[in-house]
This record gives sequence, structure tokens and C-alpha cells, in this order.
Amino acid sequence: MAAAWWVIREEENRENENLITVRIIRRMLRDTYNPFDIPEKRFQELYRLSREAVMQLCQDYLLPHIPEGRRETAIPRELKILATLSFLASGSYQRRIGQDFLTSMCQASMSGAIHIVVEALNEIMRHWIKFPQLHHELEHVKIQFWTHCRFPGVIGAVDGTHVAIFPPSREREHLYINRKLYHSLNVLIISDYNGKILAVNSSHGGRTHDARVWNASIISAHLEQQFNNGRRNCWLLGDSAYPLLPYLMKPKLNQPEGSPSARYTNAHATARSSVERTIGVLKGRWRCLRKERGLHYSPEFSAFIVNACCVLHNVAKFYNVPEPDEIYYDDIDINNERNEMLGNENRNGNDIRESIINLYFT
Repeated sequence: MAAAWWVIREEENRENENLITVRIIRRMLRDTYNPFDIPEKRFQELYRLSREAVMQLCQDYLLPHIPEGRRETAIPRELKILATLSFLASGSYQRRIGQDFLTSMCQASMSGAIHIVVEALNEIMRHWIKFPQLHHELEHVKIQFWTHCRFPGVIGAVDGTHVAIFPPSREREHLYINRKLYHSLNVLIISDYNGKILAVNSSHGGRTHDARVWNASIISAHLEQQFNNGRRNCWLLGDSAYPLLPYLMKPKLNQPEGSPSARYTNAHATARSSVERTIGVLKGRWRCLRKERGLHYSPEFSAFIVNACCVLHNVAKFYNVPEPDEIYYDDIDINNERNEMLGNENRNGNDIRESIINLYFT
């Protein structure tokens, strides 16, 4: 018995020594290599943002929301941010990202860093994602759509996209099974013509229809209030899954070729494709949002990750970071897969759509 106890004790000591050695090596690697010193092209491949963008994002926005470690051996906050960016960009596993020589973190430290940084990005979301409300902001977006598509009054294009997640607890699992029979979030995104995200709602499960996500959104209530207060000639563009409202125009399907209604629908499709491209760029840059990756987190934290990626998307737009080589389109987001919401047309909305057709497409 004594001999067996001695052998077990020796094995435990060796394991502790190995663990200490690994920690020392990781710390030495973190101290030796500075990710900000790598070439700009490689930096953008790893983190999907330019060095300038990350430095400004850290200093001006994120660091005040990330607690500084008290120990001398604490992982630097900037490294936590870069490790999280690498995780979001690659969609890889935490352990694999932590083993990168530029990161050198154990899985537990990597997990903690992701949670802290993602929550910080959600804290600063209001600074980077803003729906236009002032007159000059609305006119700026309208000019974009009119210049490129000759569609008047457009203050944004709206669409839904699915982000795959790990199956949640059984009592609510059915809320997240989408029509393709995998678990997801149904995320509402509004963008301008140039691909800037103006609003995002990631709080609904994949089972929820686009129209219901829209009806429950803050933007829906805001636009309805503005219309009731007398604001006119301002509307979003949505596909046939959305309701026809005075402030939300949808296409007019199956119209005779060459007719005013067909020209209206063609212009509508051209203008609304901007949000489809925005979603494609978003998922092309932040691969963790792709179907084949899947977020292995609770629906609530997965929604936080989606929000964080939308913030980073706008950061990339602001700093003119080149778009990714691959623009990702998910088959579940294709328009012809969606059923039109029959009987979901507001009379005022229909009158406004007809007036648009008569004024601009006859």
C-alpha cells in the first residue's frame, strides 16, 4: 500500500511540474512575441481588422470595459482582445486558438477572455450601431439608395439570417429548430446601401418567422411611432417574408414583364440586395457565424457574439479594411426558400406602394 501511494504521489508531482512548465512557456511566449509587430497583411489575415483599427478600438472603447489583472503574470488586456478577434474570425475551438504562439493561453483563460471581450463589445454597441434618426442622417442613406438604385425614400434594407448554435436545454429546444431542421438564431439585420449595419436583433430562435422577429423589434415600434407622428417618405425595404407597411415596402411579385409594377420590383430587388451582401460580408469576415461552425454557447451568449461581430463589421467599414475574399451566402437565407406572408398587407402600405409605382416607375 505504501509503495502504491508513493507511485501515485510521484505521478501527481510530475503532472504539477508539467503544468507549471507549460504555464511558464506560455508566459514566456506571451512576453516574447508581440502580435502588433507582425506584418500588416498577416495581422489582417489573423484578426480581420487593420492594426490601426484594433489599436484605436482598444484605447478608445474596449479597455475601459475590461478589468486589468492584478497579478504580474496576468494576461494583458490587448492580448485578450486579439485572441477573441482570432476566435471570431476563424470560428475555431478555444483550445486551438489558445495554442497559437501569438496567444499562448490555456483553454480556461481563452474562454474567460472571449466572455470578457464579447461583453465589452456589447457594451460599446450603441457607439457603433445606430439607426438614423436625425434629418441629415436619413437623407444621407436616402441619397445612397437613390443614386445607385433610383428607389426613393429608402432609409435602409432589412433581412434575416440564421446563425447556427449548439442545441439548448430541452424545455426550449424547439424554439431554435429552423425550417432546415438545425438549431439557430434568426437574426434581423438592417443596413444602408454601402453595407454599414444600422440595427441588429439577435434575440429570437430559428423557429421564429422573419415577420414575427420584425414585429417584435424596437425599429418596428420606432418607425410606427414616427409615421403616426407625421413623418412621411421614409421606409425600409424587405423581401416577401415581411409585412407591407407605410414604412416597410416589399416587392410586388408575379407582375407582367415591363410593367410599372415589375420595374418597381426590379429596383426594389437591386436596392434590397445591399443587405444580402452585408450579411455575406459579415459571415465572410467573422467565420464563427457560419452554419458549418456553429456557436457552442447558450442562445443568450451566442446572441452576444452575433452583436459583437456586427460591431466589428462596422469598425472594419469605418477604417476601410478590405472586404474578405469570400462573401458567404447561407442556403437558408435564399429568398426563394421563404414563404410570402399572405394577407399581411396594410392598406396604407399598399396605397404608398402604388403611389411610388405611379410617381417613379410609370
